[in-house]
Amino acid sequence: MDTLLKVALVEDNDDFRDLLKRDISKAGFTVHAAESAEELDDLVTHTHIDLLILDLNLPGEDGLSIARRYKRSNPDLYIIMLTARGRELDRINGYDSGADVYLTKPISSAELMAAIGSVSRRLLKQYDRQDLILNPRMMSLTGTKTVELSRQEIVILKALNESPNGNLPYFRLLELCGEIEMHEQSKAALEVRVVRLRKKLNDAGIEGKGIRAIRGEGYQLLSRIKII
Repeated sequence: MDTLLKVALVEDNDDFRDLLKRDISKAGFTVHAAESAEELDDLVTHTHIDLLILDLNLPGEDGLSIARRYKRSNPDLYIIMLTARGRELDRINGYDSGADVYLTKPISSAELMAAIGSVSRRLLKQYDRQDLILNPRMMSLTGTKTVELSRQEIVILKALNESPNGNLPYFRLLELCGEIEMHEQSKAALEVRVVRLRKKLNDAGIEGKGIRAIRGEGYQLLSRIKII
C-alpha cells in the first residue's frame, strides 16, 4: 500500500478513534487523530493532510461546519464523513458541506479502508500528472529539464510544498533561512530568493510565477511538487 496519503481523523469517542487510527495505520497510511475542531486546527498548522475523516457530532464546532471551513480554504482536500445520520437529507447536507464520501455508522473497517484506498488512488493519479520532482539529496528540481537548487531554495520549496494550502508567512520563511529577526532588509533579501526560485521553477517547466506573493503575509506555492 502506498503511504503517500496523509490522513487526519476527527472523532470524539476515544475507543472508536483509537480503533480507526490503528486500522488506518495498519493499512499503511500516515494518520493523525484529534477529538475536536480545536485539536484539528492545531494539527494542520504544522502538518499537511490530504484526507480528512470527520465525525459529525463533535464537541464545539460540528463536522458539517468543519467540512465547509476546510473545503473553502483547501478545495483539493478530500473529506470522508462518518456519522450515524443516515437520512437522505442528512446525506445531502453532508455532500453540500464538502464531503467527497458519506458513510453511515456502524461501518466495517473493510468499507472504510476501501473508501480511503479510493482517495489514495485518486491522489496518486494527481502525482502521476505532476511534472516536477524535488530531490533534496541531489539538490535538484526535475520537470521538462533538471535545474540545480541551493540549500536555502530547497528549504523554502520543501516547506511551502508541505505546508497547509502551500503558504507560509514571512517570519517562518525567514526563520528557515536562518534570519533571527524580520525587518525590511531581511524581507527584501527573501524576495530576491523567491524571484530566483520562481525563475528556476520556470526553467524546470512550471508556467507563470509558480510562487505567489500574499501581500502583507507571505508566499504561496501554486503547484504541488513530489519530493523523493
